[in-house]
Amino acid sequence: MKNEKEPDWLLEYRNEEKENVNKLNLEDRKIFLKYAERENELYFDELREKGEEIDHLLYYDKETFKDKLEIKSIKSLKEKPEQFYKFKDKDRIEALINSNFEEGTIITFNDDIDISKPFTIKQSVESGRKITKIILVIGKNSKIFIDDEVDSSKNAYSGQNIYVVLEEDSELNFMLLDKSKGRSITNLNLIIKGKVNFLSLLTNENISRNRLWINMLEHSEVTIQQGLIGNNESYFDVESEIIHSEKNTNSNLNYKAVLDNSSKAVYKGVIRQEKPAVNSYAYLSEHSLVLDKNAKSISVPSLEIETNELKAYHSASSQPLDKEVLFYTMSRGLDKNSAVKMIATGFIESVFNKAENAAFIDTLKNSIENKMEYLSN
Repeated sequence: MKNEKEPDWLLEYRNEEKENVNKLNLEDRKIFLKYAERENELYFDELREKGEEIDHLLYYDKETFKDKLEIKSIKSLKEKPEQFYKFKDKDRIEALINSNFEEGTIITFNDDIDISKPFTIKQSVESGRKITKIILVIGKNSKIFIDDEVDSSKNAYSGQNIYVVLEEDSELNFMLLDKSKGRSITNLNLIIKGKVNFLSLLTNENISRNRLWINMLEHSEVTIQQGLIGNNESYFDVESEIIHSEKNTNSNLNYKAVLDNSSKAVYKGVIRQEKPAVNSYAYLSEHSLVLDKNAKSISVPSLEIETNELKAYHSASSQPLDKEVLFYTMSRGLDKNSAVKMIATGFIESVFNKAENAAFIDTLKNSIENKMEYLSN
């Protein structure tokens, strides 16, 4: 919402985004519209704003990052930042967040830095709503670790748009962990000239909407490892889109989901190799383990190929729990719930077997163990 301290350009930007809300669909592709469930569209106008400062969102070692980055509040800028022109709304929800964000910041990391300690973004909401817009600019020949953690209570709402510009010869290691009990939205858009390793684990208990969009420029490389665990009546609407827009690009996307009780997940994986993307490679893998007959998994893999000088592959499956594997596991002395927990945990953890960062892997494994504890009851 507009307040008196905001510059005129920001008010104009918000008005433009409000117009886009009315123009855009829930999905940017018509093929996906049939999977959009209107009752799960995340309106939040009736919720009271959280209203915290940016300092409550960012956690990092001040001494480690000293003189290596610059943080500016979007509301303090006299002119519209150039990064605003690089990203275009994909759908109605992204525009809705851009028109309503309460806190926004631009974080610029310097060239030629290599920092193994993570820079952490914590989107935590106890009540009401928190809506944020964050722009990350990572300089040339740098290596950065970003940890994005989302959590909210049962009646709260979390919404965030994160935009990343990764300059040439740089590497970004990004982990998204969303364990919200309320409703949550994350839109993560990247334009890259380097290497990205993306890990995400969603364990939401309510409604979650997650969008990952990556535009790959020449010589860039992307590895995406995504896990999802749903039980009770949790609902996940997830889309990952990788665009090979220039030559000599390489992407590998792996997604696995475990669904139990009456939970539901819709996963839309898109790889688009445009005409200039010669000598590119892409692999898309989507696999789900369904533990209950009332749970539902929908996977929609999509390859959009505009040139012949490339390699592209995909695989997808949705399977129930293998009774023979369950019997074998129980024959080792485990009760049924413990056996199911072991099988499901192994299935979801395997999606992260190519990850390199030990701290990120430990965090993800602990989160998986905590989520799977419901099977111990």
